[in-house]
Amino acid sequence: MRYMFALSVAALSLVGCAVDAQSDAELIDSSQDQLVNGHVATEAEYPSAVYLGGCTGVKVGPRHFLSAAHCFSNPGSVTQINVTADNNTLNQVTLTVQSVNNHPEYQNCTSCAGDNSMSDFGLKPDVSLIIVNELTPQIEVAVIDPNPVQDGTSVTLTGFGCERITPPPPTRFKVGDSVTVSPLTFDPATTIPGGYTTTAGPVVVPGAPALCPGDSGGPLFRTGTNLVVGINALVSGTSEGEIGNWFTRLDLESRYNVHAWIQGLIAAPSATPCSSICSNPTAITSATYSSGNLGTGERCFESTANSVQVNCGGFASSRTFDVNGTALSCNGAAITLPAKRNGGYCFHASAGANSWAWFTTW
Repeated sequence: MRYMFALSVAALSLVGCAVDAQSDAELIDSSQDQLVNGHVATEAEYPSAVYLGGCTGVKVGPRHFLSAAHCFSNPGSVTQINVTADNNTLNQVTLTVQSVNNHPEYQNCTSCAGDNSMSDFGLKPDVSLIIVNELTPQIEVAVIDPNPVQDGTSVTLTGFGCERITPPPPTRFKVGDSVTVSPLTFDPATTIPGGYTTTAGPVVVPGAPALCPGDSGGPLFRTGTNLVVGINALVSGTSEGEIGNWFTRLDLESRYNVHAWIQGLIAAPSATPCSSICSNPTAITSATYSSGNLGTGERCFESTANSVQVNCGGFASSRTFDVNGTALSCNGAAITLPAKRNGGYCFHASAGANSWAWFTTW
């Protein structure tokens, strides 16, 4: 019997929401779970790949992560995500989410018959771009390759998915090298090559790597490079094991030009802590900061650092000081900062006396 399944962990949970994986993922039991023939990666291998707590992803912009759309069945409800700062799943950072953008044709396929067929699968790009508020300079950025992948290209599968080991080890990052083949090798649906590329599983090529639940959204790299050419979407097989791995195409020649869609989202202006509050902010790069004398003109400062408190003083009664739009009383006492706004803090002093007004953060 043939099976096909998405690779996210069933009932995947991200901070701020519960995201349901596709129902067919529930058909997979632990005996079928493994990134077959892969190896545990070192921290230096593909450092742009991240664990998303049930799916895998890859950083592709300053505040941008790619993953699989089927990991986010309710994208509007996601408020936070935890991502790994390196290949160690114990080292995670929490990021606030500006938006989760499933490809529009995945959300609402305009050409699908609605029969859940492989023809419909080929018409739905299973890819999502997550935009967060915080910068993560400790995580490297991968490059999305605009060039289509030809059959016979050396590629590397990656993911934080499960493994066929008893007892199961802690979640860890694994990679495995393979070669692309035509999707028509595994299914005759003519819609698929425009949307997906494939590699053979170990049933077809003994020793070849295969994906498993938890690998969803992981990047497919051109081997030995930082170029992402696909996103882990699906694996097909029989009772004997995995036959084919399926990856969403990201190139300029993919159906709907997925590459242009992603790049357009990355290039779009992002809201910042001082958006709509004040203009031309001075950047604060450290949690501890002292403004010195502010002078008498309007001043604007912006920070994405993890400061906790602020104090201020020297403000005449007619001059205001606010953080993220919340007015503060500047009497030199320590004040707990309000919640972050668009990933950070905006410190805004109106024009006025005294020239020696100041504020500090820590």
